Amino acid sequence: MSSMENHKRSILLLFSWIFMVAAMAAASRTIIPVNVGVVVDLDEPKGKMYLSCIEMALSDFYAIHADYKTRLVLNTRNSNGGVVGAAAAGFSLYLFFFFLNNSLGI
Repeated sequence: MSSMENHKRSILLLFSWIFMVAAMAAASRTIIPVNVGVVVDLDEPKGKMYLSCIEMALSDFYAIHADYKTRLVLNTRNSNGGVVGAAAAGFSLYLFFFFLNNSLGI
């Protein structure tokens, strides 16, 4: 075997290895979204603060645990300041998740 053939095979092996490592890295970064419903009174400053605190807590958590594959996805609804509004927002989230899961075939 000539030196040129060995060189070509070495380059082919190197590129194959790089491709394999890149494919494994891409597979390990796959994120699994987990939908979560949040009902707060967004008309009040406290409700906006609660939502902001939840979002900051998630951001801080995933900054520390970047290797976690699951990510919470907040689906926010406004309760409009009352029990009936909160129930309606909860039902809206229920329908959202029901149709989302059915469209995904889950």
